[in-house]
Amino acid sequence: MERHSISVSYRLQGMRLDHAIAEEIPGFSRRRAKAIIDIGGCYVNTKRVRIASKTVSKGDKIDVEYNAQLFETKRQDVEIKPEDILYFDHSVIVINKPAALPSQATRDQAVHHVVPLLVKCLKGMGHEIKDLQLVHRLDKDTTGCLILTYNSNTMNYITEQFKNHEVQKVYHALTWGIGAAAFEERCNLSAIQGTTGTVRVLQSGGKSSHTYFKTLEAFPSSRTSLIEARPVTGRSHQIRVHLEKNNLPIIGDRVYGEGKRHKLPDDIIQKVNHQLLHSQSIKFSPAPGVLPITIVAPYRENFTVVLDAIRAVK
Repeated sequence: MERHSISVSYRLQGMRLDHAIAEEIPGFSRRRAKAIIDIGGCYVNTKRVRIASKTVSKGDKIDVEYNAQLFETKRQDVEIKPEDILYFDHSVIVINKPAALPSQATRDQAVHHVVPLLVKCLKGMGHEIKDLQLVHRLDKDTTGCLILTYNSNTMNYITEQFKNHEVQKVYHALTWGIGAAAFEERCNLSAIQGTTGTVRVLQSGGKSSHTYFKTLEAFPSSRTSLIEARPVTGRSHQIRVHLEKNNLPIIGDRVYGEGKRHKLPDDIIQKVNHQLLHSQSIKFSPAPGVLPITIVAPYRENFTVVLDAIRAVK
């Protein structure tokens, strides 16, 4: 277990807690500091604090402790394996996307994304495929069904189904709070804000969004739920924002779920290594004249581990 102690000086007073930690511990980023705060590894004046935005005052004592192994997995170690390919026909490939993998390229060239990793996987299986393209996207830490194609006509055909709301998507999420048996959310959402990377609910303007929700399992002991989401529209961060708006933020979501905690034991929280949102199934027609198919993606390992642990809480 790694441990650090910080005495807040004049230089640090008024800073956010995560910023102060990153300033004082060599090699620490704000992202890492916030991650440790999220899992309960930070104490201010001996009291555990899980709010990264809390400001610190001169004389405060900050204690940080964490398991260094939590941060040993590197993004470039993420890979797509043959068993992650759920469907491969009609110039269409559907994969079960891992967490910590962006759907498309980012500014950081050292960070892999889906297309080159899938091309590498396919090559290892004896398939030389060029011009592989994403039909749609998932957030970096959202797992599950993701459609790609390597034929422009197929791309246009499936894209039209998305535009016409003919593609049926089902997501599963582990959330803080107990959801109603069934509910829906309609609201206007902004585009992703360039400065914060977040989406806001708007009273007017923006784009309309709509999702149907159903509680699959409720866990009263830990005040958590397994919730199904069926989005009608496909706005950025839609399900995450809709659940947060209903006081049901997704466990592990460090953007829209910060500060929401119930009775989940710390040893379970420490098992969470990404937002627990999974694209569980997708229904679409892969080619003209072909009846719609439903592809189901098994939960990725971390989702299963946390769900099993929550089910075991008494």
